[in-house]
Amino acid sequence: MRTRLIAILCVLSSAVVLAGCEINNTQKTASTEKVEPTNTKIKSTVPNPKVRPKSEPVYPSAEQVIAWHANQCGGFKVKPSTHTFLGEKELKSFFNYMCLNTASAPDEVMKKLQKLDLAYFWPDPVKQYLWLQKQHVTRQINAKKEQQALNDKMQQTLSSLATIEQQLLLREDTQEQ
Repeated sequence: MRTRLIAILCVLSSAVVLAGCEINNTQKTASTEKVEPTNTKIKSTVPNPKVRPKSEPVYPSAEQVIAWHANQCGGFKVKPSTHTFLGEKELKSFFNYMCLNTASAPDEVMKKLQKLDLAYFWPDPVKQYLWLQKQHVTRQINAKKEQQALNDKMQQTLSSLATIEQQLLLREDTQEQ
C-alpha cells in the first residue's frame, strides 16, 4: 500500500511539475506578446512617407471628365453629383484655364496638362482623354509656330517689296531729272 501511495504521489508530483512548466511557458508567451506592442510603438514613430489608403480612391469616369471639360468651355450642363472624385477640383480648374488660354498660350497649357497628368494615377480612359488633349495642345503649339513663321516670311517679303518700291521711285526721280 505504501508503494502505491508513493507511486501515485510521484505521478501527481510529476504532473504538477509538468503543468507548472506549461503555465510558465504560456506566461512567457503572454509577456512576449506584451513586449511586441511596445516594439510596434517604436516602429510607428518612424514616419511612413506615403500611407496607402485602405479603400480604393474614387476617380471620375471618362464621361464625367468630358462633361466637366464641356461645362468649363460652355454649352453643356453637368448634373450635380453627390460624389466627390479624386482630382475633381484640379481637373475643373485646368479645363477652365485650357478653354481660355489654348489659343493664346498653348505652351503654358501644355505645362499644366503635364503636371495634371502626373499628379494622380488616373484610370486608363481618363489617361487616354488627357493624351488626346495633349495631342490637341501640341497641334495648337505647332500651328502657332507655323503662323509665326508665316508672319516672319510675310514681314520679310513686305520689307523686300518696300525696298524695291523705293528703288523704283528713286529710278523714276533720276530719269525725270
